Amino acid sequence: MDYFSLMERRLADEEEFLPIYLDSKDHTRQFADLVGVRTSSLFAIGSIEDVLDSPLPKSFVLKPAFASTSIGVRLLERKEDKWEDIVSRDVFSTEQLIEEAHDVSARYPDSPINDVFIAEELLVGIDGSVPPADIRFYCFQGEIGLILMERHLQSPVEAMYFDGDFMPFPDLASRYGIAPGMSHLESIVESQVPENWQELLNVAKRISTAVATAFCRVDLYNTVNGVYLGEITLTPGTFYYKNRKIMSNAEAVRLGRMWQDAEKRLAGSYAIKDPNQLRGLDF
Repeated sequence: MDYFSLMERRLADEEEFLPIYLDSKDHTRQFADLVGVRTSSLFAIGSIEDVLDSPLPKSFVLKPAFASTSIGVRLLERKEDKWEDIVSRDVFSTEQLIEEAHDVSARYPDSPINDVFIAEELLVGIDGSVPPADIRFYCFQGEIGLILMERHLQSPVEAMYFDGDFMPFPDLASRYGIAPGMSHLESIVESQVPENWQELLNVAKRISTAVATAFCRVDLYNTVNGVYLGEITLTPGTFYYKNRKIMSNAEAVRLGRMWQDAEKRLAGSYAIKDPNQLRGLDF
């Protein structure tokens, strides 16, 4: 089975003991604390009204606790009685942010926490960028199959690809590409290996090994204060939906083999599926 077939199996809920509790950003933060990985500081959590009424620093990240990717995420800076988006430079009143948050909540009617929002620390990249580049590790129980680094401040988004040793692919064009008609949104640029690439790899591998599943995507940030965990994604849509970034069939086979090899190494293990099983644990 290749990567796409295995992801389809997972999306169909045919994979036993998947640790779906990690879909919760709050549980991911607890997990990171348990394995000794940095995460951004939490300033407030609750309804959007309560979060915006909390004592917040001048700059912070506002995000829903229930949505995926960057949906509903804003990097905000206080401007007297209003809020400025650090990326777009749009200015919002509190009422406008509340209305926007309610619109995001309405997109997830089946989520039991679709009214929960988070205000957390705004991270600064090691190169001074805000937000830092997303560094996404496709992990298979301690082994890395692919590293994708994305810079979202540029338009189109700039993507860099690396192998599991943080080396650029010499034959990248035969492995990864952009879906037809999407070049105005996506671009592939020359890969630049971070100076602290070994530290990034070590953190990604440590997290991957601690997550009791054969595959997960570990999203890290390379900041002025060290390496931070952004999130752990069990069902990334990138590549699977083939609507923006695409991978070759050969790559799908290669990553699928790594996935199945990781399943063999993991055989006999048990992953927590129900977050209620975490209750009573001191972390």
